[in-house]
Amino acid sequence: MRLSRNRNWGHPNLVAFLERLASQAPVTGWHGLLLGDMSQPRGGPMLAGHASHQIGLDADIWLTPMPDREFSREEREQMMATMIVAESRKDVDPKAWTPAHVALIKAAAEDADVARIFVNAAIKKALCRDAGSDRAWLSKVQPWYGHDWHFHVRLNCPADNPECEPQPPRPANDGCGKELEHWLSPPAINVNVDAKPSPGRPGPKMSELPKACRQVLLAP
Repeated sequence: MRLSRNRNWGHPNLVAFLERLASQAPVTGWHGLLLGDMSQPRGGPMLAGHASHQIGLDADIWLTPMPDREFSREEREQMMATMIVAESRKDVDPKAWTPAHVALIKAAAEDADVARIFVNAAIKKALCRDAGSDRAWLSKVQPWYGHDWHFHVRLNCPADNPECEPQPPRPANDGCGKELEHWLSPPAINVNVDAKPSPGRPGPKMSELPKACRQVLLAP
């Protein structure tokens, strides 16, 4: 989706993961994926929208089902995603949430290459409620601001990239207790992630980026 953003690039591990997940319709009931941002052609910081998505290991997956036909480029620019979180921000919208959403996120979390999945706290609440007795995968699913119409997947660092910094370890439990209570408390729910940021200096200077970035930017 949103091809004009030119953020549909990723590490081969990410592409392979997305293809695996998209092919699991018999398991998830989800017949393909609508993908939001991955990374830019050469990675690196984006002008707007993300602090992550810089090294080709992140992807935003819409929680809107795949249509029964291929969209035109114009439709992929204009179509809006399905809002999954209820207006109260305390739970999912029961008219939008389905067992297929649970199955899709579960399948993603159970993939060995996935390090973390970020979702809105209301979606985490629904996953905790609907997961049943098989709950080990929930530990990878972390509440985070926004993410009310998509979930964000971050892969493990590739074995051949020692400069990649792994995600901090998650608690061993399912995250459905005190952590979730915090994210559903009024201070957390009422944070306006769309508020205009305070003015500050522009993005990082070349000297602040890893040395490998200079090689990438100066390449033909």
